[in-house]
Amino acid sequence: MHVLLLAILTFYGILSLSHFIFQMLIAHANHRRQDKEKRKELPEEFTYPSVSVIIPSYNENPRYIKDCVESILKQNYPNDLGIFIADDGSKNIEQLQGIYHYYARKGCTLYLAEKNVGKRHVQKIGFDQCHGEIVVTVDSDTVIDVPYGVKNLVESFKDPTIGAATGNVTVINRYDNILTKLIELRYWTAFHQERAAQSFFGVVMCCSGPFAAYRKSLIENVKEKYVSQCFLGKSCTFGDDRHLTNLILEQGYKVVFNKHAKSYTHVPNTLKRYLKQQNRWNKSFYREFFWTIKYLPKHHPFMAYDLIISAILPFLLTFALLVMLYQVIILGETHLILNYMSLLLGVAFLRSLYGYYRTGNREFFIFPIYALMHIFLLIPNRVWAILTINRTHWGTR
Repeated sequence: MHVLLLAILTFYGILSLSHFIFQMLIAHANHRRQDKEKRKELPEEFTYPSVSVIIPSYNENPRYIKDCVESILKQNYPNDLGIFIADDGSKNIEQLQGIYHYYARKGCTLYLAEKNVGKRHVQKIGFDQCHGEIVVTVDSDTVIDVPYGVKNLVESFKDPTIGAATGNVTVINRYDNILTKLIELRYWTAFHQERAAQSFFGVVMCCSGPFAAYRKSLIENVKEKYVSQCFLGKSCTFGDDRHLTNLILEQGYKVVFNKHAKSYTHVPNTLKRYLKQQNRWNKSFYREFFWTIKYLPKHHPFMAYDLIISAILPFLLTFALLVMLYQVIILGETHLILNYMSLLLGVAFLRSLYGYYRTGNREFFIFPIYALMHIFLLIPNRVWAILTINRTHWGTR
């Protein structure tokens, strides 16, 4: 058993560390390339396309929706920019109606669903009614960087092979508590390392819900598929951002991350809400995994490599943890805990070093705490998500 644990830990360590280093090097190359491209003039043939911003809302805090719309109204964009607000039958509609009608008078298009029909369906109302050449989707608890957040994101489409782009999302309420601070650091690695590496090859596999953009012509091709997606006989309710991204990749177009297109979103500030959010995200990851593998040949091999590694690493980690617990509890080999934790915290510390190197933010040195959360909370949460993958309720709001 000791040999088995050693073999599993060694294999996990080599796979995890090599994936991290490879990912980091590619992400850094993408970081340097984006800075270089930002200093260049845009191609002469590029003209800023018209934009429609769609904001789906459900039971939103009135202050959040106001901050969201205001940030879009303050955008400095050199072409038409329309705003479509779609309320999905909010229970607190009485609190929101005044805000909605205020912005309707300011030129925003307003749609109020009589009952809750789901985020995808109210988004589709926006897809059907909006006329912009680029569709920007923004979550109602998100603020877009003023004044050039939208402009920077749309500049991603100067390359005609790009079908969608995700913005750079960070956390508004990062100072609520230690959890939100850790989530902010996790967001940085998710965008500036994971998505940045995928972006280098044009294979970002999830355009983040808070801030993303798509070619309207491609949305027209897939919007019916988007709202009618089923899995194991049930309609899909969450994972909308990952599935819409998949539908763009399926058409053979590239998807990229734009670090200059900044946005700020609210994240769960209690562990209970965070675990529910992670449960949804894990379900959508594994559900979409089976969709994604069908069109891997259309894209760069890095997409297959990154997708497969991301899918199997948690299982290797879980298996190693179970074997270690057996040896510690049943066989009394308590010294193995130190070996196991040293490996996992070592990888987390390397992530912290890269984050600190890029940002100069010393708070990255608390990021190994997130590694402990990952082992003892998020891995069991992921297992539970797989076991309950056919449950479609959001669990929040």
